[in-house]
Amino acid sequence: MNRTRTLLSAALIATLAAVNTSALAAATRTAAPASERYVPYSKQAFDAAQGTQRVLFFAASWCPNCRAADADITRNLAKIPAGVTIFKTDYDKEGALKKMYGITYQHTFVLVDKDGKALKKWAGGKLDQILANTRK
Repeated sequence: MNRTRTLLSAALIATLAAVNTSALAAATRTAAPASERYVPYSKQAFDAAQGTQRVLFFAASWCPNCRAADADITRNLAKIPAGVTIFKTDYDKEGALKKMYGITYQHTFVLVDKDGKALKKWAGGKLDQILANTRK
């Protein structure tokens, strides 16, 4: 009798562990952690986030407004919705992107569609403005 209980308990524990693992895996696939919603720009990361609303944040390390926006975004990562990815894009190094989107000064944001076409472009602001511009 004790052996039967032990086997049944082990089977139950294994089943519950499998269910929890499956649920965790499904949750992980559907929502990126907040820390993955604000990332440095790279073509690979940008392409990988194609299923999300992508925002390019053209920032310069020497720009006080960019530093303030960066600090605000970093401080409020949990407020970035699961379907939004913000790319901190180096204003001084990403010349081709600046040309592609007509960026003429730092602290500019561009919301792009699934094909990389600009949907909205605005200058200035912090996370609240990003969120306002990504609401559908």
